[in-house]
This record gives sequence, structure tokens and C-alpha cells, in this order.
Amino acid sequence: MGDRYRPRAHTIAPNREESAEPVTRAMECMACGEKSPSSEDYVEPQGWVFVHLRAHPAHLDYLEHLTRPYRVTPGPWL
Repeated sequence: MGDRYRPRAHTIAPNREESAEPVTRAMECMACGEKSPSSEDYVEPQGWVFVHLRAHPAHLDYLEHLTRPYRVTPGPWL
């Protein structure tokens, strides 16, 4: 006989355990692709935007990159 498969429900959610990686943010200039350093708060990446804008006044569009750890938790067997 072969292996049997038994389905199981799972839940995915942000990992809030102390051992989880921190949530980080960075900004990217859409005109030239230059990126800010990653930071655990939003102040440093947003501050980088204004420094970059002073050097490149025509660069007006930016993307925020957010990295958030997630964890899958096994649920009941179906």
C-alpha cells in the first residue's frame, strides 16, 4: 500500500513571536531605482526620500518596501 494523505487546515498570520524577524521598511525611487537603507521604523526611509529629492528634484515617485515575517500554524485535521 502507498502513503495516505490526510488534509489539514492551516492558518497564516504575521509572526509576532519574540524570535521573529523584525518588520522592516525601505523606500525606492521609481525614477532611478536607488533604495534607502532598511529600517525598523518609517522615519529613516522617509527621511532618505527628502535627501534624495534634494539631489534629484525631478524624482517624485517612490515605492515603499515592507518586509513582514509570517508564520503558518497547523490547524485541525480535516
